[in-house]
Amino acid sequence: MLAKSYRHRVYVAALFGTLLVIISGCGFQLRSYGFGGAVDSYALVGRTNMAVVPSLRRQLQQAGVAEVAPGQASIVLELLDQRRDRRSVSTAGGARAAEYETSLAVQYRVLDSSGTELAEPAWIERERVYRIDRGNIVGSSEEQAILERELLDDVAGQMLRVMDTVSRRLQTTASGAG
Repeated sequence: MLAKSYRHRVYVAALFGTLLVIISGCGFQLRSYGFGGAVDSYALVGRTNMAVVPSLRRQLQQAGVAEVAPGQASIVLELLDQRRDRRSVSTAGGARAAEYETSLAVQYRVLDSSGTELAEPAWIERERVYRIDRGNIVGSSEEQAILERELLDDVAGQMLRVMDTVSRRLQTTASGAG
């Protein structure tokens, strides 16, 4: 019985090791932003009280980019405007809303430390639809909160992708000039 248990453990370990080799061999990696050497710091200016700011800061920190004062930053993200909306998209009996659509739009632009515009003002907009369960209002409220966090993370992620593109352009320009 002991030998059978040992063989099973060896089999599981070998299977796990093979799986790790396959995953690493195929190039799989968690999503991250390759700001490279072009961006090591950032600054947020403008309307920094927007709902998307904590998510944006968290994702930039995870990417290894430090927040500094605007004059010292490699790249400056100026937050210009925000729109949030919620509307019913379908109704149930009694003219009650059965589904809602929640949306978030953020306008921003990217600058360098001297204030030169690197990416002109643009809007990022995301929306999600969720169902209202009148028999489980707490669950519906939690679903709404989760979807709104996802919206914030999606918008922040899109801003990081733009910043990544701009940083790559900066890096190409710097290496071409040098």
